[in-house]
Amino acid sequence: MVPSTDQAKSGRSLASGVLAAGQYASANILLLLGSASLFVGGWTPFVVILLIMVFGSFADEISGDDWDRLGDRAKTFFNLNLYLSLPLMCLLAILLALFSRGHSFTGQPLQMIGGIWVAGYLFALVGATVGHELTHRQGRLPQTAAHLLLGFTGNTSFVIYHVHVHHRQVGMYDDASTARRGERLRSFVARAIYRQFTQAGNIETARLRRRGLPVWSRHNRLIQAHAAPLAIFAVIAAIGGPFAILIFGLAAILGRLLHELVNFVQHFGLVRAENAPIRPRHSWDCYRRVSNVLHYNLPRHSDHHMFATKPFWRLDALEDTPMLPYGYQTMATFALIPPLWRNIMRGLLKDWDARFASDAEREIIRARGWEGLA
Repeated sequence: MVPSTDQAKSGRSLASGVLAAGQYASANILLLLGSASLFVGGWTPFVVILLIMVFGSFADEISGDDWDRLGDRAKTFFNLNLYLSLPLMCLLAILLALFSRGHSFTGQPLQMIGGIWVAGYLFALVGATVGHELTHRQGRLPQTAAHLLLGFTGNTSFVIYHVHVHHRQVGMYDDASTARRGERLRSFVARAIYRQFTQAGNIETARLRRRGLPVWSRHNRLIQAHAAPLAIFAVIAAIGGPFAILIFGLAAILGRLLHELVNFVQHFGLVRAENAPIRPRHSWDCYRRVSNVLHYNLPRHSDHHMFATKPFWRLDALEDTPMLPYGYQTMATFALIPPLWRNIMRGLLKDWDARFASDAEREIIRARGWEGLA
């Protein structure tokens, strides 16, 4: 029996829907490959690093943009895939500890660097990205998972800072995660790490005082949050001893730096007037297919800041919003080359000033001497 045209279209639609949903398992597949490379040891992590570099940049640029909205049809899969990241991250960390027992900086320095590199990259890509997604959800399960995932980069203060500060201050001068025009990457990273933590502390101090509770107590969520990285370090120490702690710590630091590198890109140079409403123009968007698949649609950043509680599969690609010319990993790589980065961003910011900025924002730019600056 030959299927009807409608049946054939329905079959193609279902197949394309499954393919579209299945792409979002890519980050977890990279986690499995990274874990396998640490299990095999030797030079194998560099094979995964090469795959990441090719897949994350070259394939991203030739894959083009994806403007489609996923919708709710595969939300069960999407949720399960998110929570699967946590045990896979635990597996990666355990294998990194075991990897450290079979290698050393004295005898195999490059192999050690390969292991740290692949683990640190995945701590950022999966731990920070999925942790961010779950940070915006209410309930014990998503919040616990978010703390643990962010614990792999020691960044559990993010759960407080991101929701209560960044989503209110985005684009403003004092926001720790908005890179200012003319700000160097190293200065931004130092400011971001310090200010994110202190701002989270200020938020929690104010909350406890409003409730008449002592700041230095079990009620302090910032103190509670650090149970996650401490527990992770304890497990690593039990498996591999002091050297494993060193290796894991280096991977965690690398992951945190890579996370802040993405933060540097997301709002670089954008300006928002004090108390002005948040608009799509206050984030750089990117619709490259691979960037969005690997980062769970985080590059659809404008819609995320407009509707912070939207799950990633409901985020929209917006027509009239500031756009990055390349994918996330490509732009992050360019940010490591200051002359190239500033040459690219100078033109983008000039266009933003002319087409997107409000009169109040243009006045801020003039007053700060930021015209023509990147």
